[in-house]
Amino acid sequence: MFDWNDVRFFLALQRSGKLLSAARQMGTTHATVARHIAALERVLGQPLFIQQADGYMLTAAGRQLLPLAESLENTASQMLDSGSRGHAEVSGVVRLGAPEGLGALFLARHIPALMAQYPGLEIDLVAVPRFVSITSREVDIAIALERPQANMVVTRKLTDYCLGLYATPAYLAGHAPICEREDLNGHAILAYVDDLLFTRELMYHHGLCRHPSMPLRSTSVVAQKEAALADGGIAVLPYYTIYDDPRLAQILPELRIVRSYWISARSNIRRTLRYRVVWDYVVDLCQCMQWLLLHEPQDRSIETA
Repeated sequence: MFDWNDVRFFLALQRSGKLLSAARQMGTTHATVARHIAALERVLGQPLFIQQADGYMLTAAGRQLLPLAESLENTASQMLDSGSRGHAEVSGVVRLGAPEGLGALFLARHIPALMAQYPGLEIDLVAVPRFVSITSREVDIAIALERPQANMVVTRKLTDYCLGLYATPAYLAGHAPICEREDLNGHAILAYVDDLLFTRELMYHHGLCRHPSMPLRSTSVVAQKEAALADGGIAVLPYYTIYDDPRLAQILPELRIVRSYWISARSNIRRTLRYRVVWDYVVDLCQCMQWLLLHEPQDRSIETA
């Protein structure tokens, strides 16, 4: 006999890839997860997962079942939403993907306020220096530096943000003064590793001056900031990563580099309450924090959505 609970455990294992992770997500034991998967496989008469060294992968039958299972999940969530009478109904796991800087140095500061509003909500913040995929279900909601082109994805521009040049006073005191852009020649520019860039939107170091010197390169904006703090050179950093750090001084403040963030999710995912709550919170947060993201002189008293 078909049991909706078996489908819930199927989705948990598909999203986490591991029995223990799925068990933590569902608040139970790995043996219980395995039992529900086995029950669903018996009903359908075919295996849904293959166990590999790095976790559980869907079989062809599992891939065929996945969109149907997600549709059932969305229907169940809509039924709960229609009877919602408060924050207690907003529960479950949302996996939010973001570029490393935005995720680790901006969103991580503000997400606890959202979770305080909704105690049943759990968020997996995937803050990595690479592209994370919605269509392959790495994340439920993704923030990227380029507008996604995938079908069946709902996307909107999240915000522009401003980057500048920063170094420690000690580094600046020990090197030639910088009064204009070409004075950057010969200075150590802390840069990205070109052939490991996941987007061309981060390829701005070569245009800073005619002969940039980039002796230290990293795939991580956090590593670049730490290298700058160690008097290692000049880093190009988003303003939101340094605005409250007095250890770094801005160089050539008239030199503004502007980039954009885009937020996206699968087109059917916004019908689920917990995803909608996280999406709206991130969008509202970025609107409220424009003074920080764009380095604009605005009222700083509003710091949360």
